[in-house]
Amino acid sequence: MRRLKLLILGLCAAATLSFGDTADAQPAAPPAAESPAVIAPDGGSYLREEDYRVAGIVYRLGVAGRAFCPEPFPLTGLAFHHLAEYSRRDHAQAIAFYGLDRGPGVLSVMPASPAADAGIVAGDVLVSANGDPFPSAVAIAADPDPDRWRPQVVASEVLLEEQLRAGPVRLQILRRGRPLTLTLGSLPGCPARGRLARSGQANAFADGRYAIMTTRFLSFFRSDDELAVAMAHELAHNILRHPQQLEAQGVPRGFLRHIGRNARLVRATEVDADRLSVRLLWAARFDLNAIIPFWRRLHARPDSMLQIISAHPGLRARERYINEVLAELATQTPPG
Repeated sequence: MRRLKLLILGLCAAATLSFGDTADAQPAAPPAAESPAVIAPDGGSYLREEDYRVAGIVYRLGVAGRAFCPEPFPLTGLAFHHLAEYSRRDHAQAIAFYGLDRGPGVLSVMPASPAADAGIVAGDVLVSANGDPFPSAVAIAADPDPDRWRPQVVASEVLLEEQLRAGPVRLQILRRGRPLTLTLGSLPGCPARGRLARSGQANAFADGRYAIMTTRFLSFFRSDDELAVAMAHELAHNILRHPQQLEAQGVPRGFLRHIGRNARLVRATEVDADRLSVRLLWAARFDLNAIIPFWRRLHARPDSMLQIISAHPGLRARERYINEVLAELATQTPPG
């Protein structure tokens, strides 16, 4: 059976850790024959284990870091996938396996989350929220241009987020084709949206909405604590609205962002993201001893950007201000 293949998400984003080469998209594993969902030992559920790992770290950071986010965001513990995100030639199989022609599909559900409490499991498909139908997945996927279909995919997720801001939402879902009605609540937290992109490029970046990790880069991390360092950094960019800020300041993408005025502006956002990321990691009780060793390993990679043209801070500067934040937090107790 030919495997489903995910489209590569755009990898030239506003705030990025970019290293290595590019390659074709990696295949996604097909679901089990009887049910697409895997029930995890911790009580969560998922369709793909790597996506579940990334989503779990992002959710943990988002829930714990709410004190550092001025505007509360409704966290549910859900991660989605959409028909448009799959290769066009695989749409028929994505519909057959996952039912993605009807609406957003549930890619994973975090344990002990509002979604798990509501009875949602991976493989469910969302049809409507409080009677408002989700946009047509087939119509969105029919557009071959990601610059046009991606905003429509985002709009389907925003529909649910906006409903949740007003309170619990009555969801109409499909589970293996059978309709169900469930009530979904949320927890206030940081805007923690994470995605795993199947790509041969070793990269992590923030696009203003999602903190995105690639499958190639995922193999670099020695532990979940190290992976959390990278995801917290990218989440911090989104929380602080750095992609939008840099765009408003006229900072371009590509090589020119690494020189002159552009590099200075980008470097300032990197410092701020590092500082906030340490606080997020501390609040979520990840191992803070993993932070500096991770950055040292990353800076030592032979395929890392040369500091002379990079908009990222040098290692010594990075260690200095990370240690400043660590010293500040040493006498405090994480919330919760």
